[in-house]
Amino acid sequence: MEALLLVPMDRALQLDAEFDRFLEENPHVFRRFRHLAVKLKAKGIERYGAKSLWEVLRWQLAVETNADAKSFRLNNNYVSRMARKLMRDEPEDFAGFFELRSLKGGEPD
Repeated sequence: MEALLLVPMDRALQLDAEFDRFLEENPHVFRRFRHLAVKLKAKGIERYGAKSLWEVLRWQLAVETNADAKSFRLNNNYVSRMARKLMRDEPEDFAGFFELRSLKGGEPD
């Protein structure tokens, strides 16, 4: 049986705050994440990996923009929060689109 790594609740709250700040400063990232998910849904795909979309965004932003690679990064800690935001904001279209696990140190889904 695999050992479960527990992160203190204050770390989960810190990650939530960092994610919120990231979205405030980079709303285009959520729009692009959503756009990729919409394209998948339009092709009839009902479930997909959020991490896969995140890697596509990472590549697109590195290649298609003038973003400074040293100052702009897509933090992997935000992937599950981005998926949760999309499913929470648009449950009629994206409920169950991403498989979720409990957030480390956070509340279960």
